[in-house]
Amino acid sequence: MPNEPQIRALAREALRAGKLPPRDPDRTWGGPGADLPCTICGVRITANTTEYELQFKRMDVTALDRFHLHLRCFAAWEMERTKLA
Repeated sequence: MPNEPQIRALAREALRAGKLPPRDPDRTWGGPGADLPCTICGVRITANTTEYELQFKRMDVTALDRFHLHLRCFAAWEMERTKLA
């Protein structure tokens, strides 16, 4: 897994590229990883690792956008997005 400065840089890039919204999620879930890649760092989040699933409602439909993040990647996204506000 990348170190802290690398994760922060990846979070900033995800925000700039529109991979993750800069707003509060509509729902946040935490639990064992679902073996899906992290939206920030791309490393799979295994079942023995805590995963945060962020859900955002789309404005034009009833569907949800879902993003899976490691705890450290979630914290980096949270810090970087609040700096933009």
